[in-house]
Amino acid sequence: MRIKTRVRYAVRLMADIMIHGKENNVPLKDVAERQNLSKRYLSHLAIHLKNAQLLKSVWGMNGGYKLGRHASEIRIIDIMEAVDGPVNIIDCISDPTCCERHDYCECLEVWKDINNGITSTLKRYTLEDLACVPAVVQE
Repeated sequence: MRIKTRVRYAVRLMADIMIHGKENNVPLKDVAERQNLSKRYLSHLAIHLKNAQLLKSVWGMNGGYKLGRHASEIRIIDIMEAVDGPVNIIDCISDPTCCERHDYCECLEVWKDINNGITSTLKRYTLEDLACVPAVVQE
């Protein structure tokens, strides 16, 4: 399984807002510059994160974004599911009707176990945990 670009960028967006939004709202253009990402792409992700109540937007002269709740309450899986939907390494885990072999598949329990392992790991880490990881300064 590969983590999609949209998930990685959404986590970077949220981490940037967590770090730089302690005092003020964070404009997306500032995040885009710091993260070397497209502001347009980030605004698309921000919509999903806002709909999931992980971000709040503030309009006006000092507008921008802030976290929807404390970083310790935002799990990495919350971010991932907001921009990419539920974790599913294979379709038949969430939709048994998509596979005619579902009732007698010899691999199904393995796929479920792997999926559960990924999900439980993503639930274990919060956005606040990312603040403990030292950032690499680019020169």
